[in-house]
Amino acid sequence: MVFAGIALVIAIAVAEIVMAARWRPGYVAAGLPIFVRRIDRPRGLDGVSLDDLARSSRTAAAPPLQFRQLDPQTIAFREGGMPYVPLMRGVIRHREGEPSVAVVGFVNWFVVAFVIVLAIGLRRTIIVVLPYLALGLGILYFIQAVRFWRVGTAII
Repeated sequence: MVFAGIALVIAIAVAEIVMAARWRPGYVAAGLPIFVRRIDRPRGLDGVSLDDLARSSRTAAAPPLQFRQLDPQTIAFREGGMPYVPLMRGVIRHREGEPSVAVVGFVNWFVVAFVIVLAIGLRRTIIVVLPYLALGLGILYFIQAVRFWRVGTAII
C-alpha cells in the first residue's frame, strides 16, 4: 500500500513535469489556486513583454521563471531549469471588461497527492507529523508567493 502511494505521487510529479514542459493550456492555466494578486491594468496584457517579466522576476537564489503567452488574455509561467519539482505554477490572466489582471498561483497536484498518501499511510500518527509538514510547506509556499508577488509588480 505504501509503495503504491509513493508510486502514485511520483507518477503525478512526472506527469506534471511533462505537461508543464509542453505548456499544456489545460494544465498550466487551471488548477487549485493558492495565490491570487490583482493588479489594476485597464489595458489588460497589452504591452507586457515576456522578456521583461523574466528579467524583473529573476532572483539570485532561485531558478528563473519562464513565461509563455497562451492567448491574448493569458500568460502562463513556471520555474525553469529546475533540479526539483516546483510546488506551484502560475498564470497572468485578464478577463475582458475588467480593469485589472490577476496573477494566480496553482498548487501542483503531486503535493496534494503527497499529503493524502501521507495521511492515509500514517493514519492517526499524522498528528505528530502534521505541524512539521505544515511548517515546511508553509515556508516553501511563502517563498513561491514572494516570487509570484514580484511577477505582479513587474507588470504594473
